[in-house]
Amino acid sequence: MDSISRICATSKGTTIDAIGLGRYRVCNRDSVCTEVSGLWQAYETLRRQEQNLH
Repeated sequence: MDSISRICATSKGTTIDAIGLGRYRVCNRDSVCTEVSGLWQAYETLRRQEQNLH
């Protein structure tokens, strides 16, 4: 397995980590995580999670 690399961290506490083989882990500020394929899907997941914070 490749090493985990932080792609982004937002001011609302959401993070995207590359976990290898085109997979990404998106975690909210409560450490609830979702694994997705592809960076585009990771950013879409991040966007949806942060919209649900309101």
